[in-house]
Order: sequence, then structure tokens, then C-alpha cells
Amino acid sequence: MAQDKRVLLARPHAFIVDEMKPFLLDCGYTPVKVASLAELQSALAQPAAGAVISTAISSSIGADAATVFAALRQGAPAMPVMFAGMADVGTIRLTAGRAVAPVVADAAFHEAGGWPLRFDRQREFLVLRKEDLTSAEARQRAARALRSLFG
Repeated sequence: MAQDKRVLLARPHAFIVDEMKPFLLDCGYTPVKVASLAELQSALAQPAAGAVISTAISSSIGADAATVFAALRQGAPAMPVMFAGMADVGTIRLTAGRAVAPVVADAAFHEAGGWPLRFDRQREFLVLRKEDLTSAEARQRAARALRSLFG
């Protein structure tokens, strides 16, 4: 397993594990589920292509999205981050915006279909919804955006 192909499931939720994990594998990445903030710190000691943060209300990690994002930025300031959830895109953007606001000024959130060719990994984030994984066409758009973000 190439270390730079690891993607941290930094704030896992059933959707992230059940549906995002196979999607990441299909895209050529190795998902690594994180069980706690302490385990996240340990996982950040090894190179990873990026991290996925669930915007669900609850997570098995026992910390909210803002706490997880702050820990990611502290341990790996340049790591690209994707936010994922089952809610509508407006709700996911709102939750993700609240999560990054204490750490990132002027953050931007993009859906897979609107992922820019040029972007700033420090302040621009991919937002993926469950619907982005339902059809072949949507999955292809999501895969292109994900590969662009995570490299």
C-alpha cells in the first residue's frame, strides 16, 4: 500500500464507512478509518493523500466536525479535506463552513460537478453527498473531483 494513497476517514459515520469506503477504493485510494482523536493524531504521523470528514450530527469518533478539522490542520496543515454527508448540499456546506471558520478565513466549498480546475487546497473543499455516488455519471464526476483534490 502506497502511503500517499491513504485517505483518512477522519470523522467516520455509517455513510462514510459503508458507501465512501468502496468509492475511495474504486478511485485508487486506501481508506483508513479513525476511531478517536488520539488515533487521528497517530494516523497523521504517516503521509496521506487527504481526509474525509462526515457532516453528520454524530460520529463514532465522538467529536464534532470543527474539532476534527482543527486537529487535522494542527497535525497536517496542508492536507486536503473533503466533507461528506447525506443531507442536502446547503446543509452540508453550512456544517462544513462552521467547522472550518475558526481555522480558515474565506473558505470555499464546491460540489463535484462544479469542482474548479485550479484551486487552493488550504481554503477550498470538496462537498460530496450520497446522491453523488448513486449513478454512474455522478460517480464519474465525483471521482474526477476527488482525484483532483487528493492528487
